[in-house]
Amino acid sequence: MTKSLLLTGGLRRRDALLAAAGVAGAAILPRASLAAESHWPNRPLRLVVPFPPGGGSDTVARILSTVISERLGQPIVVDNKPGGTGTVGVAYGLQQPADGYTFIWCTPAAQYLAPKSVRYDPVNDLAPVSLTVAATYILLVDPKLPIHTVADLVAAAKAKPGTINYATAGTGGQGHLMGAYFNLAAGTDLTMVPFSGESPALVGVMGGQVHAAFISSAVALPQVKAGKLRAIGMSSTDRLPGIPENIPPISATLPGYDVTAINYIAARAGTPKPIVERMSKLINEALATPAVHDKIAAVGVVPVGSTPEELGRRVTAERVKWAEVLKKANIVLE
Repeated sequence: MTKSLLLTGGLRRRDALLAAAGVAGAAILPRASLAAESHWPNRPLRLVVPFPPGGGSDTVARILSTVISERLGQPIVVDNKPGGTGTVGVAYGLQQPADGYTFIWCTPAAQYLAPKSVRYDPVNDLAPVSLTVAATYILLVDPKLPIHTVADLVAAAKAKPGTINYATAGTGGQGHLMGAYFNLAAGTDLTMVPFSGESPALVGVMGGQVHAAFISSAVALPQVKAGKLRAIGMSSTDRLPGIPENIPPISATLPGYDVTAINYIAARAGTPKPIVERMSKLINEALATPAVHDKIAAVGVVPVGSTPEELGRRVTAERVKWAEVLKKANIVLE
């Protein structure tokens, strides 16, 4: 009996001690987490850019990374992971821990235009951090063609249905959907021809393989200024800084056509909110720096920052808009 009572009492004392330890642990864990966040960052960070080096996104990402790393006191390694119109890099970034040491450069194709085949949840797996840039797309044609305006392109497409095509950086990318949006607005049937990136798409137009292309301003304008391509329209209704006055908005011919593309930085969902907010603040401060602003503007895009909440609302609105375009155009992004 005595032995049984002693054993029972010992077990009770053990359980009590374990329970107390559990309570203490529960109280300590948040403090430990806060301590880790307060010491962030104590090692190099990574910014995954889902495009090859040298492109517009990569250039802007490196400009921002340099300034932010100086303020953080830690290097930011730009990690290029191209493929899948941006989805390969995003998937890679989401495989990393949600500890505030990996951030992801995002474009529409990787999130609100992501195909069904991506191995991540484009809605719930990404935590918005900040907008970075906004850009218009330029509607380009082969200068050897007798097409000088949007009206000319529409007329040519209607005169010979199914014979006019346009190059894009890949299926499901922003350029692809702009073409589909154009077809809906104009009542045409331009055929999309996918390339492996914007530069190959430009070469396709210049070489006469395709008739037209919807290409981001940062990539398109140097070729337009060199006389290698003809710009007949811009996708945004409002003229963004750096866009020549002689390029009219597509909406001047097709009322209601208005697309401003965005790039932004996100983190894996679950990244501590204080870290997300601090990074967002650093991005916005960097974008507001005159030297950074001028460098980014020189690439042909407009520096635009935001809070995480503002970015979240923008992504949601864009998702709704493009879902409607996809539905009307009978496009399924596989």
